[in-house]
Formats: sequence, C-alpha cells, structure tokens
Amino acid sequence: MTSEEYLILKDDYIDFIKNYVIENGGISPQLSIFADIKKPTEEQIGKSAIVHIPIPEKFMENDMMKEMFIQEVVPDVFSDIKKEFIPQGVAWAAEAWMRVADKDFDMDKDEYKKLPIKKEVIIITIESVDNEEVFLFEIKRDGKQVNSEGNLTDAITLTYLDDMKKPNELGGRFSGLFKKFNDETN
Repeated sequence: MTSEEYLILKDDYIDFIKNYVIENGGISPQLSIFADIKKPTEEQIGKSAIVHIPIPEKFMENDMMKEMFIQEVVPDVFSDIKKEFIPQGVAWAAEAWMRVADKDFDMDKDEYKKLPIKKEVIIITIESVDNEEVFLFEIKRDGKQVNSEGNLTDAITLTYLDDMKKPNELGGRFSGLFKKFNDETN
C-alpha cells in the first residue's frame, strides 16, 4: 500500500464511521486493521484490505474486562490476522465519555474518574508505523429518527473537536495498538 493509498483508506474509514454513527444512532467499539493481503488472488492484486473486528460488549463492561481484552484477546487476534495480512495501520473507534481537566490539573492520574464528564464523543485513533492520530467528534443527540433500514435510532449530529487531537494527551489502554500488533506477532 502506498502512502497515498493509505491516506485514502484512512479518510474513507473516518467517513464510514461518521456516517455509520449518524445513520444508526451510535456505534459499538471496534478495531480495524488496514492491511495488504499477503497472497492476493488475481482480483485482489493491487487492492488493500480492512479487517474489521467488532468488540463484544462483555469486554467493555468494566476495567478488568477491557484489560483482559487487550492483554489476552488482542494478541491472539493479531497473530491470526498477521498470517493472512501485512498490517499498515490499526484503527480503534468507539463512543466514549470525555472528562476534561483544567490546565492546572494537579490530581493523581489514577483519580481521573473524579473529574466531571463534559462530553459524549466518538473517538477514532489511527496508528501506523509513521503516525498516530486521534479524531474526536462530539455527539449531540437531537431526538429520534427512522434510519434507512426502518429502525428507530437517535438522531445524531457530530462536531469535530479539532482542538483535541494530540495523541500524547489522549492515551489509554486502546492506544499504541499498532506497536502492540507488531510486537506481539513478530
């Protein structure tokens, strides 16, 4: 995958996530791997792949289950994926509650849960060998809507939070996945 192809794939992925959230009133947590196919068929030659991994809700129930997912499930999944694909990027997308601290924040890092929740957001992290990017979109729930499939969902407006895109300020257990992908499977 060329750099240009990667950028197109990344932009298409972000647009897909945004449109999915707007159409369906939300999104379940998911990992996606941007990859080249190791042994492409004739019709796959020159094409890239996105391996989409929805995360079962049970792994998002509490901190212990999230940690188990990262420490036990992710390495096995990454190992299986790497048998068929050459990873070029790893994306994480999920809804989240965002807590914001003032600039003079002086609380112990482990006490972050005492901060008030300020916003509901969609967080998309995309990591590659050269880059780590975070895209945050504030969710505004504007009532209900009937989507194209005839289902009643939340009507959502997304607002890009461009002032919140510094990866080193938005860490967490679901950051550093591209490095983990390569460390665990080499």
